[in-house]
Amino acid sequence: MYLIGIAVGTGFVLLACLSRQEEGALLTRIAVYLYKKGCIHRMPLLNAHYVQRDLESLHPGQPGLLLQGEYYIQKLRLCLLVLCAGTLLGVLARAGSDMEGCLTKEGELLRPLPGQGEKQIKLRAWLEGEALGELTVRVPERRLTWQEARELYGEFWETWKREALGDNPSWQEVSAPLTLAEELEGYPFTVYWRSSDYEVLSRSGAVHASQTAIPVTLTVESSYQDFCWQEELDLLVVPRPMGETELLAEQVLHAYGFAEEEAAGRDRILLPEKLEGDRLTWREVKEDYSLLLMLMTTVTAVAAFLLQDRDLHRQVLRRREQMKENYPVVLNKFLLYLGAGMPIRGAFQKIALDYHNRQRGGRQPLYEEMLYACNRLQAGISEEQTYELWAARTGLRDCARLSALLVQNLKKGNAALLIRLREEGDKALQEDLNFRRKKGEEAGTRLLVPMVMMMAIVMVLVMVPAFQSFGL
Repeated sequence: MYLIGIAVGTGFVLLACLSRQEEGALLTRIAVYLYKKGCIHRMPLLNAHYVQRDLESLHPGQPGLLLQGEYYIQKLRLCLLVLCAGTLLGVLARAGSDMEGCLTKEGELLRPLPGQGEKQIKLRAWLEGEALGELTVRVPERRLTWQEARELYGEFWETWKREALGDNPSWQEVSAPLTLAEELEGYPFTVYWRSSDYEVLSRSGAVHASQTAIPVTLTVESSYQDFCWQEELDLLVVPRPMGETELLAEQVLHAYGFAEEEAAGRDRILLPEKLEGDRLTWREVKEDYSLLLMLMTTVTAVAAFLLQDRDLHRQVLRRREQMKENYPVVLNKFLLYLGAGMPIRGAFQKIALDYHNRQRGGRQPLYEEMLYACNRLQAGISEEQTYELWAARTGLRDCARLSALLVQNLKKGNAALLIRLREEGDKALQEDLNFRRKKGEEAGTRLLVPMVMMMAIVMVLVMVPAFQSFGL
């Protein structure tokens, strides 16, 4: 797990490096190549029409196809970045899993160092090509000198016997493996045991029952410094129905028990290569998360590609909300300038130029659209088309009504324009009030969950001392 942590950390470092401009140039070139290939083969782009419309709304005056190309290139670059980082994590995780393995090419299991405790290792065994399934073996740490411990021996002995019995009903009906612990938590004793018949009861506690009940004597030695106690347990191993594969697996574990016992003083355990004349092969079962990481990487890349369109559309919606907030102010300025005798075109341009000359506190999208419309007026586009395009680009019904009033006044003349604009201003103020009230209600709803949590905490703080005072 330590190596896997290093692999994950290295992957994130590489991800940060690839995010830099100079290292990310390669990914950008690949993304551009893929996008050009897709355009050449006329591959359909997901949500291309809506994306182009949203980009044109967010960037007035810029060509939509160019914006769309840059947008999809950035999306492809992000997906390639995620895929590269995830693939690296998967490879490093696989390498870390291989480095953590205990089974060598020579068919030996590496023992833990003294003080590291024993390990549980999963192995796969094949007997003459026939799979025996997963086998779990214990690899104890290399033995040195044993420091024995002592406390109340009687209590320890009863506890050890109760836990060693395992799932068996009694010592006279033993069919399941015994739990023969070398130490018990809370007791300073070190335990050794030996069986009178290892073919029936192995050193690991595995039970190899035959067709008849077989008595076995288990000798247990408990030691603490210079003190030693020896007990004998007479148990009866009763037969248990076993399948052919399970019986072979038990025999393999029995053979491993002998190999482990012979290599008790060595750093490595040579696994048995034959069983009753048949060839026995081993392979360690390792925790390999590389495929899972790569699958998660692919899912993340696809999700990032799809969710970016939704985020783009959310930016458009937030932009419209800002324009809706600015609309009453713009309408009041129209009333002021038109009431002072200024023509419609002059009032429209002055509102936009005042914003351009005194731009502070961030960009205001409604004024940006007015600046874009003024550029069209200077390019020779008629006022009617300019106002209609301005209203269409904003996407607001309020701007559409204002544009209709302005166009109608230009075409036919309207002596009651100021009156209609005042009515539109009153309506815009009321809608703005309702809009802000709705926003306040939404904010209050979002605050409801933390308020309920705080109330629950207060109730716990009040009720717990009350119950404790009543002795409940």
